[in-house]
Formats: sequence, C-alpha cells, structure tokens
Amino acid sequence: MRTLFIATACLTLPFVAARTQTDRVGTFDRKSIVIAFYRSPMYAVTLRERIAARDSAKRIGDSARVRELETWGARQQETAHEQLAGNAPIANILDALRPAFDSITKAAWLRTIVAAPFKDARTDVVDVTPALLDWLEADAKTRDIIAQMPRAPR
Repeated sequence: MRTLFIATACLTLPFVAARTQTDRVGTFDRKSIVIAFYRSPMYAVTLRERIAARDSAKRIGDSARVRELETWGARQQETAHEQLAGNAPIANILDALRPAFDSITKAAWLRTIVAAPFKDARTDVVDVTPALLDWLEADAKTRDIIAQMPRAPR
C-alpha cells in the first residue's frame, strides 16, 4: 500500500507542478518600439545605404533609379508615421526584432512577446519594452522622446 501511494505521488507531482506554474507573456509598447526602431543604428545603416545608392545614381545620371530611391524614402517616412499612429502593421519592425524576441523570450522564460495591452488573469505579464530599447541601442534623446509619449494601456 505504501509503495502504491509513493508511486502515485511520484506520477502525479509533475502534473500538479505544471498546472501551478504561471504562464508568462512579454509585452511591449508599440509606439516606443516604432520610435526606437526608426531612430536606431540598425535602421540608420539601411538609410545610409539607400542615400548612398541615390547619390551614386545621381552622379551617373540614372534618373529612374534616383526616382525609385526617393519614392522608397517617401514611402518609408509615410509608413513610419502610419505605424506610429497605429494605422499600419509593424511587420518590418517585428522581423528586424526577431533575434531580440528570441533572446528575451528565453532569458525571461516567456511563452511569447506581443504588443501591449495583453490581459489574461492566468498569465503573468512582463513589460519587455526596456529590454527591446536596449537591444535597439536607443540613445538618451530617443528615450526622452518615448518618455514624453502617452503609453498604451497595460
């Protein structure tokens, strides 16, 4: 009888422990990440490459390429404004942040990372915005701009 009790306890303990663990989800403030992304060194590289390509096209007289690159720049600016307003998806930013998401998810034992707000009484919600700002190498001016913006509800 004692052996049966011990065997039953050993078999059920992992299931009880699994049910009592809290599910953890990371959230981020969408506006903060949009601002930090477009002001990041990562995006600056892309911008410098496109500007250099445009300048090179101007030097050789490739007006079609110049127009193409200037159109790209105008579209990027419009997209950034729409993303900041919440009227456009941020898929390009999420793609660029994939390595950060993977790293933060593992380090903080998160199930996933999503844009705030996220509500679930059974879930422990963790704000990962500061970690993403660090990953994007947000400078003091960027952080000041973000601090002055209204935050998404938690």
